[in-house]
Formats: sequence, structure tokens, C-alpha cells
Amino acid sequence: TQSECLNQNDSKPLENVFAKNDSVLESDVDEQMVLHIAFNQPIKLHSIMLKAPLENAPKNIKIYANRTDIGFDDADSAEPTQEIEMTEQMYKDGGVVNLRYVRFQNVNSVSIFVVDNLGDEDVTEITQLAFIGTAVNTANMSDIKQNEHDHDH
Repeated sequence: TQSECLNQNDSKPLENVFAKNDSVLESDVDEQMVLHIAFNQPIKLHSIMLKAPLENAPKNIKIYANRTDIGFDDADSAEPTQEIEMTEQMYKDGGVVNLRYVRFQNVNSVSIFVVDNLGDEDVTEITQLAFIGTAVNTANMSDIKQNEHDHDH
């Protein structure tokens, strides 16, 4: 699966949130968006960072781990992995939000449902989105210990 955004303004698409400039992702027909982000390997996710112009910044967001099928219909009924209410102060402090780490242990993809925005505006904008975590280590520790005992001294 690839990354996509439902209800994006195609002239201000999802790719913009990963660019190191001032370009924005903007919603299209209303303030809601669903962002699907796929990772190229499983990660343990402990926080996300959102940057946005305050008036149009996401306010209530629902985060779903490993649910690439979430659309607007599902987003209202499906149980989110975590719900967050962003405040103006959170954005001013850098926009980093800690997640419930235990719920984001083996994440291949994240879907983010943006319900509304801080200024009750018609469109929502995000300038930057980052995921903070570590790759799930695939090495099996018991295998490593096993090999240490195989040496004859």
C-alpha cells in the first residue's frame, strides 16, 4: 500500500507534509481528511509531530495503526488506536504528541482521521508531519545467545 490522503486538494497534496519547505497539505471540499501513511518496515511508534498554520491546524484527530482500509464512513464507527485533541499551545510547543507506546508496537501503516480544525475553518492545512519511533528489530536474541555457547574453548 502506498501513502495517500482522502479529500486532499490535489494542488496541495500529501507529499507536501514530508517536504522540507513551507508547502502545505490542504483538505478539499470540507475540513476533514483521512491520511494513510505506509512505512517501508514495521516500526515502534512513540510520537508524531504535526506542524500547521494555527487557524487551519487539525484539532481532533483519530489515529489507527495498521488499518489501511479506513475511509470517512469507517472513521466514525471504527475504534481508533488513539484519539488526540490538539491545542494551540501544543502547536506552539513544537507539535510533538506522545502516543500510547504499547498500542503502537508493530506498525506497518498509520491512518489519521482529521475531524476538524482549531479555527473552525472550511479547510484544514498541515505543513509538516513526522513519525518518531524505532524500527522493529528483526534479530532474535535467543538465536544470538545460542551461538555464543557453541564455541569450544
